[in-house]
Amino acid sequence: MNRIENLQYAIIGKFTYDITDMEELRLNIPKQCDIKGDCQIGLLRNKYILIRLSKQVDFINLISKGAYYIGCKDVYSYRMRTLIYDARFQINEETTKALAWISFPNLLPTYFVKECLYSLASDVEEPVQIDLVTINRTKPSCARVKVQVDLKSNLPKVMMMDIVDEGSGEVR
Repeated sequence: MNRIENLQYAIIGKFTYDITDMEELRLNIPKQCDIKGDCQIGLLRNKYILIRLSKQVDFINLISKGAYYIGCKDVYSYRMRTLIYDARFQINEETTKALAWISFPNLLPTYFVKECLYSLASDVEEPVQIDLVTINRTKPSCARVKVQVDLKSNLPKVMMMDIVDEGSGEVR
């Protein structure tokens, strides 16, 4: 549903105080938050805005930091927390969606491939990014993947992986 409505990379901006000028926010947020792609910003309620992004990298960067201070021409900086938008978003409740890193310690470097890591991470929740250290293979003892999780869901603590020999069918 979010993809149809172009909300797959949507973020809620929650301000501590009332918003001053929407036009100024539309100009300042893309600059100050280093947004590379298209960005549409609309007012939801008093202290809440909806930010629609066109690029996944902008979504990941914006949501990963958690809070920004948006400078405006009245010389004040307004604190904006970023929250992941979902269809059940309620202004009077905190969202249960968040980004989190999951680690795969002792994973063989053979499996440090995006397809394999995303397949493993998808058992937890939706994978969105692989750690730069994992991509560069500079720490072959552990792989890390950033996933979008629902904190209310039942998340696994441990995962077991079987390796099947294609020739003999033997599991190790």
